[in-house]
Amino acid sequence: MSDGSRAAALSAARRASAPYRTSPWPGKLHVTAHHAPPVDPLLTFLGGARYLLAAADTKLLVGCGLFAGAETSWRRNFSPCPDEMRTADAVVLPSADLGHAGFLPQLAAEGWHGPVFATPGTAALLPAVLSDAAKQFAEDAGQACPPAPGVPPFRAEDVTRALALVRPVEFGSLHRLDGVEFEFGRAGGRLGAAWVRVRAGGRSVVFAGPLGAADHPLLRPPDPRPRSDVLVLAAPHPPADGHLPGRFAAAVHRAARRDGSVVVPVSVDGGMESLRALAETGQLPPLPVVLDGDLGLEVYRQAAAELRRGARVPAPELRPEPPDGPSIVLAGLATADSGRVLQHLARLLPDRRNGVILLGHPAPGTRAAQLADGARHLKIHGRYVPVRAEVTALGGTGAFAGPAEVLAWATATPAPESAFVAEGEAQPAHALAKALHAEADWCAVVPEEGERVLC
Repeated sequence: MSDGSRAAALSAARRASAPYRTSPWPGKLHVTAHHAPPVDPLLTFLGGARYLLAAADTKLLVGCGLFAGAETSWRRNFSPCPDEMRTADAVVLPSADLGHAGFLPQLAAEGWHGPVFATPGTAALLPAVLSDAAKQFAEDAGQACPPAPGVPPFRAEDVTRALALVRPVEFGSLHRLDGVEFEFGRAGGRLGAAWVRVRAGGRSVVFAGPLGAADHPLLRPPDPRPRSDVLVLAAPHPPADGHLPGRFAAAVHRAARRDGSVVVPVSVDGGMESLRALAETGQLPPLPVVLDGDLGLEVYRQAAAELRRGARVPAPELRPEPPDGPSIVLAGLATADSGRVLQHLARLLPDRRNGVILLGHPAPGTRAAQLADGARHLKIHGRYVPVRAEVTALGGTGAFAGPAEVLAWATATPAPESAFVAEGEAQPAHALAKALHAEADWCAVVPEEGERVLC
């Protein structure tokens, strides 16, 4: 079967097996291939970290991520690729995490084959992020309980096809594409993460995404915001807990005294932060540390020479499999909605001797959020599991900017005509928009999913 025939068959099969509607945005206006491009750039908010910018004769898809959150949101990742995304001439990836890049293999699997632009750091992390996710999704699909979809969002061969489309672009270099030009600036928080400025028809739009903390111990701080007519921001993370390493160590000690194990749900970049927290405590009991999955640590180590202050990524000795006795297990995904972490949770949660440590601020509706909110049972692979293990929610690791830092970064440059807070949870998004209006007199809006605006 040819690639084209396979892509058509795969798309048809996914549409037939989709558990929900094939178009996730009913009643919204769509940008389709046969619509003439507008004179001014037209921006469509596709939900999550997905933006379609139609300018001149080119359509850029900025961000191509998976959805996280409640079960109904998560299942949208199993639906066919939305028509709006198919019309893109190119994809620009702000970072390598699944929230910004996780839908790319499915887009490629359904026949899309345009260029994908990313910073060198993001391009280096993508193989670890997407390949590990494909393995986790395949395992989940084999254990899914109806009516959950029995087909993963993407497979290993889809990852291979997607990675072949990636074109690294250096920070600060101007790249032109059919009347549109864009550049990357450092966003911090993750290796290779970038804000993106797009210029077309005399107008400019900056997509900021999550910003890193200015005092991150490993990564460089965000580059200053460039001037733009429109600014798209992400809701800020809550301020970090300065006592996190000590609380992490205390939770592990409590489990060790009970002769129990600890599981830590992590993502690729979260794995680096978890290991740094482990190493910085200096007071952990001598438990073996299990790394279940590729967290991209080697990429961080290889890049360490280029990172500020000559920093390195510390890590204790790692094992690939849990031993018979107590251990610390790091496994993905961080949301606990998919991946090998589910097997560890199913095994450890019913025993009061064990513990779960949650890093970051999980999106509402995810299994991680349910645990943080005190759930007494969790549904895993079609069965309810009692939550008897101790759950310790630590909050932010300090990798990302808090509300005050995001506000200061945004307002250090003259105001745009319009600002949109389009990523993240609703409450902090509305709080940031309100602060931009009250403190800087900005026109700041939290857009609806599917909404279109002229830039």
